[in-house]
Amino acid sequence: MGQVQVSIESQIKSMIVEKLGLDILPEDINDTAPLFDVNENGEGLDLDSVDALELAVGLKELFGVKPQSSDMSVFKNVRSIADTIRSINGE
Repeated sequence: MGQVQVSIESQIKSMIVEKLGLDILPEDINDTAPLFDVNENGEGLDLDSVDALELAVGLKELFGVKPQSSDMSVFKNVRSIADTIRSINGE
């Protein structure tokens, strides 16, 4: 009854910070900030290819999904990952 629903975005952010050992809080990650770049506003995590592998493993562990590595647009930002997970899960 009193269970709080944690958004997919929040779960992804927590996993990113934990898996990659980032020195930021999950809530400091903007849903639309680039993960593998930095935008004109200075937002973004500027991750690398090793981080991408860790992200893929984390998504598999957390959600049981493995986005196709050939489609890197999935990893554009937190929102694109969440949208992909929702579509895979039929939400």
